[in-house]
Amino acid sequence: MKSHRHASSGSRFRKILCTSKMIIIILLSSVLAAIMPVSAEKNVASYFSNTYQEARDKFLSAVKVAGGHLEHYPNPYRGAEDEALYIDVATFNLAEAKTILVLGSGTHGVEGFAGSGIQVGLLREGIAKDIPDNVGLLFYHALNPYGFSHLRRYNEDNVDLNRNFVNHRKPYPSNTPYDELAWLVEPDSLSAWGNLKAKAGAAWYRITKGAWWLQSAISRGQYNHPKGLFFGGNKETWSNNTLQKIIQHHLSKASRVILIDIHTGLGKYGAAEVINEILPGTSRYEWMMKCWEIRITNPHVGDAVSPTIIGPLKRGFERLLPNAEVIAVSLEFGTYPPSKVLWALRAENYLHHKSGWDHPNASEIKGELKRMFYPQEEDWMRMVWDKGSIMVLNTLDCLR
Repeated sequence: MKSHRHASSGSRFRKILCTSKMIIIILLSSVLAAIMPVSAEKNVASYFSNTYQEARDKFLSAVKVAGGHLEHYPNPYRGAEDEALYIDVATFNLAEAKTILVLGSGTHGVEGFAGSGIQVGLLREGIAKDIPDNVGLLFYHALNPYGFSHLRRYNEDNVDLNRNFVNHRKPYPSNTPYDELAWLVEPDSLSAWGNLKAKAGAAWYRITKGAWWLQSAISRGQYNHPKGLFFGGNKETWSNNTLQKIIQHHLSKASRVILIDIHTGLGKYGAAEVINEILPGTSRYEWMMKCWEIRITNPHVGDAVSPTIIGPLKRGFERLLPNAEVIAVSLEFGTYPPSKVLWALRAENYLHHKSGWDHPNASEIKGELKRMFYPQEEDWMRMVWDKGSIMVLNTLDCLR
């Protein structure tokens, strides 16, 4: 009986010990579950930057650690902090690759924070080790470094690079509706009365002609107002010419090129959309539908957050690579409503051309424009990172 009592006591002790261990494990799991999302958020936020120079430093460092080849193309202008400006290009596995994936940031200057964050995160998380043998990878960082540094959507010539890839030897397309609206988006002052008249005018056009007409008229691109919004330029810009050199040097022998050019500012907060100009029913369209889980739209069909635009970079890639199969898309991340974005662009454009930093609200105007294209909130960064990185990694998986 004595030995039996000892056995029973030992059994009860082991049960208590096992129960205690289970409780400890559950408690530790709960603590880790609470801690891990915060840690992940902090890691993702670290991919993103607050200035052009910080973004460039992170990109260059990440490329070097990943073992990529770097090239630097100096811009003739200086940055907001008098820093040197560059388009930086990182390449991986290009020697024998016939298929090349291109990931671009900063076509629209201030929009570069999101694209840079995705590029840096992919490099830090080891994308260079995950490239299929037959695939090359090219990142161009800050295609419009002037706008990136000075917190402008436009470049040193006030040109929208995504309207600059037209044939400049031919007459420029007209945009009569923009001519009609120029008074509204190119103000002579930011007075309360002037702002009220402009908002009343915008409301009138929206009511009489429709919100989509208004957005398209302003943003599709124009070539008559060099100090206006969405100006496509009267010649090929420095960034355009530099990109042509990059394409000729690295992509001209490829049989297939896939471009993902990252943008922000259109769509619901944190939403992602692939904007393309490839017709449904084609092999390229079917490939996109098979490989990308993100919403795929086409302005020509009318289901995109963007209207049809003149002279987009995507068409430039297709024109410059006539012997390759080109799938060129914009990956657009939403921020705030179009009206808020437009008024921020309008105010910053006035500041740049007519007032400068003497304006009493200069810092607020610049800060508001930055916020419209780069909400520095961790939830937004997380959505951008999750959707952008998954799309890129899915692309590589489809290319294996």
